Amino acid sequence: MKLGALAAGSGLLAACGGAKEQASESPPPAPETDEDPDTTTTAAAPPREPPPETEPAHPPIEDESGDLLVFDWAGYEVKPLWRAYREKFPDRKPKFAFLTSDDQALAKVAAGFTADLAHPCVGYVQDWIELGVVQPFDPSLVSHFGELNPALVKAGQVNGEQYFVPADWGFSAPLYRADKVDPREDSWALLYDERYEGKISWWDSFENLVIAGYVRGFANPWDLSDEELEIVKQDLVTAKPLVRNFWASYTDLNTDLANGNVWIAYAWPDAWLAAKGEGLDVVYMEPKEGRLSWVCGFVLFADTDNYRHAHEFVDAWISPETAVWTLENYAYGHANASVDVAALDPTIVAAFGLDDPAVLDEPRAHIDRHVPRRRLYNKIWSEIKAA
Repeated sequence: MKLGALAAGSGLLAACGGAKEQASESPPPAPETDEDPDTTTTAAAPPREPPPETEPAHPPIEDESGDLLVFDWAGYEVKPLWRAYREKFPDRKPKFAFLTSDDQALAKVAAGFTADLAHPCVGYVQDWIELGVVQPFDPSLVSHFGELNPALVKAGQVNGEQYFVPADWGFSAPLYRADKVDPREDSWALLYDERYEGKISWWDSFENLVIAGYVRGFANPWDLSDEELEIVKQDLVTAKPLVRNFWASYTDLNTDLANGNVWIAYAWPDAWLAAKGEGLDVVYMEPKEGRLSWVCGFVLFADTDNYRHAHEFVDAWISPETAVWTLENYAYGHANASVDVAALDPTIVAAFGLDDPAVLDEPRAHIDRHVPRRRLYNKIWSEIKAA
């Protein structure tokens, strides 16, 4: 996909490892001599012991059960996203557990949950590594790895290893019903517009503090000072009565939009696509403060017994065929750089600027990143919801 430039400023993580060859060595033949064995005494050298055989770092794929468990977002369990894996291993049926946010996923894993693969976003990869539950990928086992956007691949590397394989990316921005809502300006502040009390939905995430920080014009909303955090907290507490609900599942948001319960929402591109499919007149805003942008991909659990099957599953997910399906059905960008956007629906291309090399550049878009005081942000968000 001609999205190479779209990933400028994006970052992701990944890593590599390899299997060792088994090795053995026979003892050398006894040395020849011209001396008379009757007159010369030669001490026989002790036979050399062959070195112990080494096992491959990971067993061959036929020795794996192939019973994959993927910790993923709801909606990503659909078969077209991993069609190539299904075709290659028709008797294997991956199972899915669903995460609702990166924070929820980390908390669940920290509490003991484990799987073979997880699908976090780039701002959290360091947290997964620090939790000690993931291992590097081996890119040589992923046939489509060379087709990925180099900037996303590089960003997925930690200490020279590929801990994160980038897959999908998209925006977060205000979505509104054009037949019901008349924004005063293109701004995230629409989420706090008192004219539409009861018709607004926020995502249930501390990212609301980041958004409020951008609305306030703070220099770095991803790392707010104590004073700035108190200001955005009060802003959100004040605006909270205007909000109908905090959505956690994108299906809930899509249902609320389709039923007319919500006219304004923090949304991802798939909500725009779903609303258009319901015949709604919706606008996916490009706010003056800039859209937020996310890049997500796969991490590999350290204790997986399906190391090679996990690589095969990821390979199917990053294929050109999956990239096209993701773009056309979810309106999400994809890390595979071999797809020509000229062949895509021009409405989608225009709505998200997929043919614009600067679409992800600051300050038009703010790529998701590590939040140094995430624990504090989450605590404050919980206090806002309880206020």
